Amino acid sequence: MTAREKSLVISVSAGTGCYRHLKISDQATLEELSDTILDAFDFINDHAHAFFMNNRPWTDQDCYYSELSDEDNEYRHTCDYTLRKIHLHPDQKFVYVFDFGDDWQFRCRVLKVLEEATDEPKIIRSKG
Repeated sequence: MTAREKSLVISVSAGTGCYRHLKISDQATLEELSDTILDAFDFINDHAHAFFMNNRPWTDQDCYYSELSDEDNEYRHTCDYTLRKIHLHPDQKFVYVFDFGDDWQFRCRVLKVLEEATDEPKIIRSKG
């Protein structure tokens, strides 16, 4: 029996007073979440990225890297893991890093899990 698709509402902050609340399917990959974050903040997706699920950037524990990164062979790839597979839950905090040279760090927090499908990721709230 297959579990029903759910949606996540994730708050992504680019600093004080600048955030986006994103609604995305739990079937989306971390790579798709990365694309959604970059689109929401008007970035061009031209650099490597990583997620640090323990909420501490640049640690080796519970991290996922894009295939573009130099860490290719050592770590899990963001294209291989769905949000459901990594078991995101309300109030979970994690860090998204984009462009390892400029080190753009986005603070993320799961606001809620919805018992509904979401076809395309969308911004449901924006500030800054």
